[in-house]
Amino acid sequence: MTSRQKAWLLPAGAAAATAGVLLGRMTACLLPGLLGIFFACGAVFLLRGRWRFIAFLAVFLAAGCLSASFAFHPSLPAEGACRVSGIIADELRLSGSRHWRTQLAEVTLDGSPVHGDAYWSFYSEEPPENLLPGKSVTFNARLYHPSGQVNPGGYHFQEYLLQHGMTFGLFGKEELEVSDPAFFTFSGLKASVRFRLSRQFISLMGNEAGGYASALILGIRSLLPAEDRAAFSRLGVAHVLSVSGFHVGLVIGFLAFLFRLFALPQKARLILYAVLLFLYSSLCGMNQPVLRASLLTLLALEGKILNRPRSGIHLLSAAYIFLLLLSPPQITGASFQLSFGAMLGIVLVSPWLMRFCPFQRRLLQAVWNSFCVLAGAQLGILWPELNAFQTFPLLSFLTNLPVTLLVSVIIYLDWAVLLLSWLHPLARLIAVPAAWLTNLLTGSVGALGSLPGITIWTCSPGFSAGPGLCLLLAACSGLFHMKKRIRLQLLAAGLGLLVFSLCPLPHTATEYIQFSDGDADAALIWDRNEAIVLDAGESDGTLSGYLRQHRLTPDAVILTHLHMDHMGGLASLLEDNIPVPVCYLPWGARNALVDVHALSLLDQLQAAGTEIRFLSRGDSLVLPSGSVSVLWPEEGKVRPGQDANESSMVSLIRLQDVTMLSTGDLDGRYEMYAAVPADLLKIAHHGSVSSSSPEFLAAVSPQAALLSCSKPERHARMEERLQNVPLFSTAVHGAVTVTFSSGTFRITPFLDPASKE
Repeated sequence: MTSRQKAWLLPAGAAAATAGVLLGRMTACLLPGLLGIFFACGAVFLLRGRWRFIAFLAVFLAAGCLSASFAFHPSLPAEGACRVSGIIADELRLSGSRHWRTQLAEVTLDGSPVHGDAYWSFYSEEPPENLLPGKSVTFNARLYHPSGQVNPGGYHFQEYLLQHGMTFGLFGKEELEVSDPAFFTFSGLKASVRFRLSRQFISLMGNEAGGYASALILGIRSLLPAEDRAAFSRLGVAHVLSVSGFHVGLVIGFLAFLFRLFALPQKARLILYAVLLFLYSSLCGMNQPVLRASLLTLLALEGKILNRPRSGIHLLSAAYIFLLLLSPPQITGASFQLSFGAMLGIVLVSPWLMRFCPFQRRLLQAVWNSFCVLAGAQLGILWPELNAFQTFPLLSFLTNLPVTLLVSVIIYLDWAVLLLSWLHPLARLIAVPAAWLTNLLTGSVGALGSLPGITIWTCSPGFSAGPGLCLLLAACSGLFHMKKRIRLQLLAAGLGLLVFSLCPLPHTATEYIQFSDGDADAALIWDRNEAIVLDAGESDGTLSGYLRQHRLTPDAVILTHLHMDHMGGLASLLEDNIPVPVCYLPWGARNALVDVHALSLLDQLQAAGTEIRFLSRGDSLVLPSGSVSVLWPEEGKVRPGQDANESSMVSLIRLQDVTMLSTGDLDGRYEMYAAVPADLLKIAHHGSVSSSSPEFLAAVSPQAALLSCSKPERHARMEERLQNVPLFSTAVHGAVTVTFSSGTFRITPFLDPASKE
């Protein structure tokens, strides 16, 4: 190979490994990767010149494919009831109103150890006593295999677990026993130490400042208020709350000062750096951002200390390849993309920007260089940030530098509090300014974050975003030598492609989308330029995520009744600042037996400016290509104080001359009041045996039926009751999209049941 080919081997190898991982993600077969490595390694020894360069890339490609085939498709224990033992490896977190979750390590099932950690969740009003990180637990639970992506653009639960070292899920806590572990394990020890240090921060600094210290030093973000995290995100400075390269850099800076102070030999420094970074990574729970930053830092320090200078792009490529092959599922995680995107921007763009420094004084030069580093990082994370969050913070370039400087001071003070905690009076003394500065930070960010118009809401970037960002990085990079005119042309082309990718395309179709949300119910009628939400599902963001990705504001929300499995998703709409101009409820909805949380959520929606209206039989809403006509409830037919399902709204939806009967959770006692012929039927109450009687099904006589449920068994039972009517359920097919066109309809399931099996 030529010297030029050798210089580009690692960056090109990173691209080849990425392609291999994406190929391996799609198949569990190991044979292509094994054969690829065998033949590619042979070609490396046999070929010369550019062909050897290509053979090396084939090795990276095959290695990525083989590694991903293992990682994305692990062997899993059988589903079903089991007796579980394990060590709590993370803090217990509350998700929703009563849903608790954590991570279990050192898991045994019915006495047999299994590979990989487990995701453990259960429902409880309060967490069981003494259920703390590092404790040993034994209980009965149901083991299940995590689902993949079941909604368009939706959450991939299985890959989220794989990114955190978990391969399967456990639900329940029957006959729970909590005790101290019989022997120390690495997972239990680091979890216990993190928890105790977090409690120490809180006892010395108070709940709020101690929670921030736990986040900035230990990576425990669950103690931060949700509204504070949202304010940091709106300002574009949320990265300071997640322990990552910035925090590792501060640790390295302090260690470098100490090593120079004690005049340690260079090789001893490298060993100490490695040991201390390993301990710090353990202290942060071995989270991936810290591991990535630590590896990249050690590679850079190794070259500097041993006098083996390496370019930033080669160091970044080497770290990327190593970590990608070590844990391929990280490639789909926003954290991985943001980390390497930021580093890529710093390596490519920041040095070029530093050349244009207009200042002569060293202090101003340092400020300029810091701004260039932040600008390069911001450009590098532009695509993954827009893809993951669909927001662009307008003030990020102005706020990043002062926030970063203030957080740096707070982190050093928090470290001092932690290291001197055994000297309680001295630690208390340092905790006072640390807490004051933390309150100053949160107050300032909260005030700025509440300003209107500081973020731009975009749709998810289209296909042209990737090429556009590449052109932008090339135009702003000193790595490529080009004329000014060409650089400006690349800059204009990159900006044009990026802006074009963020422009929502006009929607001309008529669709009904039934989202997969477990045993909850969420659907969207998207008729040309008008969008009507028909129930909002649970509070996991399924509906709001889809609306946010398409930059879609609903014209109205129709709630069939006030049960949280049909309206809990409204909380996500409120959190994501998606406006709801009007919300329609069935007549008498507030007088039925409903959850107190449902009424509270409805009050929050109303306080946010949403108008509440009530509908009953005979009312209708006009759509661009049809209408929504209410068939139930009828005023005076349902008594107050009954279950909300009894007055669940039933609507006949007409779209493009096709009729669809949407039945909510209506019970069989009243369903014949709303039994009318329809081309499509949305099965009531998730396929419950108390509704959808043979008489009702015969009266509707649908050509096809939709069912929202989580268990395939319900699909099978309903299929028997429907006889020859095609059934599409979210348990089997994932999200289901119905497209209407001039008296006909086409049903498109998100999942292929054959491939799912």
